[in-house]
Amino acid sequence: MTNDPDTSERLFKQLDDLVADVIDQFASEGHGTAVVIETLQDVLAKRQLAYDRDPDPEEDSIDEPSNDWPAADRPRPDQKG
Repeated sequence: MTNDPDTSERLFKQLDDLVADVIDQFASEGHGTAVVIETLQDVLAKRQLAYDRDPDPEEDSIDEPSNDWPAADRPRPDQKG
């Protein structure tokens, strides 16, 4: 949590409200409350592992295929060009 107690309490309250809504939603769809909580814990654990491995996957560069090969500018035989 953050160092600011007010911010930490506000964040806790907001997340607590959201989690309660998620639990209520899935419990009302027929999933047992205990099952929803256990599954939510599993989801959070997996999210934590993924975050520990790569905190911001959006920053990762993706190597796009190059279009600088010799025939890249010519249409394929099955295309009208």
